[in-house]
Amino acid sequence: MGSDLPNNGAIAEVIAEAFADIGYQVSFEFYPWARAMEQAQLGRVDCTGLWLKTDSRESEFYFSEPVLEEKHVFFYNRADKPILDSFEALKLYSYVGLEDFSYGLDLDNIIRAKQINMHRVSNDKQAFGMLLKNRISIYPQEMAVGYYLLRQDFSEQDMKKIAHIEQPFM
Repeated sequence: MGSDLPNNGAIAEVIAEAFADIGYQVSFEFYPWARAMEQAQLGRVDCTGLWLKTDSRESEFYFSEPVLEEKHVFFYNRADKPILDSFEALKLYSYVGLEDFSYGLDLDNIIRAKQINMHRVSNDKQAFGMLLKNRISIYPQEMAVGYYLLRQDFSEQDMKKIAHIEQPFM
């Protein structure tokens, strides 16, 4: 999904069609993650999409059946490949993540317990920029989204500096 994509992207088309089937016409507004959540919590928008289902979110919102299957991976700078072969190894690295973004129950619990250090930023461009400058070691992100964003916001030379751990964390 994205305001710069034809028809706001494939998932937006699925959402629009689902609502059209029950007699509703939708319009999309795009916000950073934290603001999108706030808009929905305050009732300023009727729906918000592409959120990972968590217990706390489920207590506030209704969720549809899944419309997308994703593969979340750890991105890193090729100059300093992390070795993530155990839970203890996770603690050796610095992370960047998006504000108010859920990385799944397991990783969220590790972050909340301060077992890993995660610096929060408001957008992916900042996160990948920190990774490129070696200010952090790891950026967890959905694989296809991550590479799409790299192609959109960074040079080919910068893109060659970034890779991902093959084994998804979620």
